[in-house]
Amino acid sequence: MPVISTNTAANTAVRYLNSNSQDQTNSLAKLASGSRINKASDDAAGLAISTKIGTDVAALEQASTNASHAVSVLSTADGGASNIADIVERMKTLASESASGTVTDTERAYVQAEFEELQEEIDGICESTRYNGQSLLDGSSDFAVDDVETAAVVEGASATYTAASAVDTTGTITINDIEVTLTATSDGTNATMTVDEMVDQINSALNDEGEYTIVASNESGTLTLTSLAKGDNAEITLEDGSGTLNLASLGLTAGTTNGTTTEVDTTGADIVVGSTSADTINLSIDSLTCDSLGIADLDVSTEEGAAEALSVLDLAIDQISEARAEIGATMSRFEFRSAQIDTSVENLESAQSAIADVDIAAEQASLSSSSVKVQAAVAAASQANQMPQNLLSLIQ
Repeated sequence: MPVISTNTAANTAVRYLNSNSQDQTNSLAKLASGSRINKASDDAAGLAISTKIGTDVAALEQASTNASHAVSVLSTADGGASNIADIVERMKTLASESASGTVTDTERAYVQAEFEELQEEIDGICESTRYNGQSLLDGSSDFAVDDVETAAVVEGASATYTAASAVDTTGTITINDIEVTLTATSDGTNATMTVDEMVDQINSALNDEGEYTIVASNESGTLTLTSLAKGDNAEITLEDGSGTLNLASLGLTAGTTNGTTTEVDTTGADIVVGSTSADTINLSIDSLTCDSLGIADLDVSTEEGAAEALSVLDLAIDQISEARAEIGATMSRFEFRSAQIDTSVENLESAQSAIADVDIAAEQASLSSSSVKVQAAVAAASQANQMPQNLLSLIQ
């Protein structure tokens, strides 16, 4: 019914005007920000997911930087290791020259002088190969390998071997593919051989074959074979040979004895390459100093010392090659992880965009609709405000 005390039509028009105006404001905010979610009420679940994805993206971008830094560390270390490998190669050349019978002790002294300088240069490179102030190759950095490696050892043949024999007694054993002949000298009644004699005969046989990385010694009356190679890859294998003497009679045990590697939790540094603290890659770099390579005490001023150096330098070259291979493998892993991180960032940003970014075309259409409705509501409110005036004409 027509009334003048309550303008119901105007109230309705104003309500729709406020609603349409709010829709227009929301559309303008989304278009201005480029985001579909400007406040939690726009999409509470979408806001939570988008925020989580955003933090993951930020963490992954830093992880990508971490991986790049790790590759730089490894590249720096590999550059120093490469130079050390070249030096050790030169040292082997000098050892070969000194071991030759064509040079005299005078020339060997000159060779030894260069050899010593190269030993010092290896330690110098280990110290001067730095990243962020840390020496990478001398075992002092946060990336150092702290594992403890022990050399392979075989023990046996305690006391003195004695056998009733009017003639010398011989037998052969095989040590790491090298056949060693042991001879017990007879006094006409018994053939005897002390531990010291075993040591001398084994070392002589090994050295004749150019093997200086396995050394026999007399440890308190016990024959001890020690390999200069350390860790799991160090092996000493004793095999039975022919003759009256054999491993059993000497008190030695056939088989293989390996060195051990004791791993510690603090080895190297864990580089974060993901969005959580569990996503890490361990970066460890072996020490390549002369002491670590076992070449600090080599002396090529004599023919015998040069022959020993040739054998020991081969171990050092293997150790450097192994260290560089480990550096290369770790570097490759970081490079692949970096590529994977970039892919993850791209996909997560795409997912975040699908959740949070505004569809410009759709929102523009919504804005146009809201604008028309606002204009219509304003016109309706204007008409509603004129209705009481029109009603008053009935009582004039």
